[in-house]
Amino acid sequence: MRRRGFFALAAGAALVAGCGADGGAGPEVKRLFLLEPTADGHGWDGIAGRLATVLVQSGLVRTAMAVERGGALGLAPRDAFGAFHGPFAREGRLLVTSMPMVAAAEIANTSAVVNAATPIARLVGDWAVLVVPSGSRLRTFEDFVARLRHDPAGLTVGGRSEGGSDHVLYGMIGKCLGVDTRLLEYAGYLAPEDAMEALHVGRVAALLGSARALRPEIAAGRLRPLVVSSGGRIDGIDAPTLMEVDVRLEYSDWCGLLGPKGMSPQDRDAAIALCDDVDAAPRWRALCASQGWSRVYLGGDEFRQWLSTETARTRGVLHELGLLKSSDTTCWGSCVRRP
Repeated sequence: MRRRGFFALAAGAALVAGCGADGGAGPEVKRLFLLEPTADGHGWDGIAGRLATVLVQSGLVRTAMAVERGGALGLAPRDAFGAFHGPFAREGRLLVTSMPMVAAAEIANTSAVVNAATPIARLVGDWAVLVVPSGSRLRTFEDFVARLRHDPAGLTVGGRSEGGSDHVLYGMIGKCLGVDTRLLEYAGYLAPEDAMEALHVGRVAALLGSARALRPEIAAGRLRPLVVSSGGRIDGIDAPTLMEVDVRLEYSDWCGLLGPKGMSPQDRDAAIALCDDVDAAPRWRALCASQGWSRVYLGGDEFRQWLSTETARTRGVLHELGLLKSSDTTCWGSCVRRP
């Protein structure tokens, strides 16, 4: 179902130009700049360039440029756009955002992403999987739960950066299981190979990570999947969903687009309409399939409302994990169906 920026030149910026393979009257947006943060923990490296190519080849814009931008991830929505002039249709600017950016803004105690920019659309998601080495004594998710409840601090789970999507998901799982979230032990790794090494040498008992990234290791038999965070089973991964094991939780890292704060209604509508067209574009759908991204599209007000709720949920978990000094959210109750 279909539902309804920034500019900086940098070394290595990729420019894509053309009339579009679909022909027709031509794109409404003449030039579009897509800013992609390069901060550690962003997790969606290269998506701006791929999106720029799809936009041009699908005839949705005349030219599109992907521009990398360094700096603190949590400050990106505030610092990205700077002063800008002109209508979106002439020279649009959009910022790639994601769940790690939401968490980083909360940890940095800066403006929430939903307030620091104009939410345009959520595009794709990346489900997580909990894995252990093939020789682990933890044969099932039930084994993992039993050990976690017995000694929360004695079971270290690894994943991507501290405070990122894997860490927050682990906090949510612990909360849903009735475990004291403050006791959870988590080790964050910026490099996937470091996380994998930690798992195989026993520094961590399990890993939470991208299902699409870990699928090859699972297929090779080197990792055993215990559970996935998606609403339904994932092809190629023989593991139940959290919902199937009575944990009422569905969670995905996600990626979307923001516009400058204070966009005019006309510019905001134009940006949302462009994202609507992207989600419907065959080239984009083919790219998502090839990359293993799940299309989780939300545009405009639906995305803003969802992002506000998700920010509050993330803030609450970060506070319980000890990464925030305070939180204005309240517990949303147990997520586990008791017998």
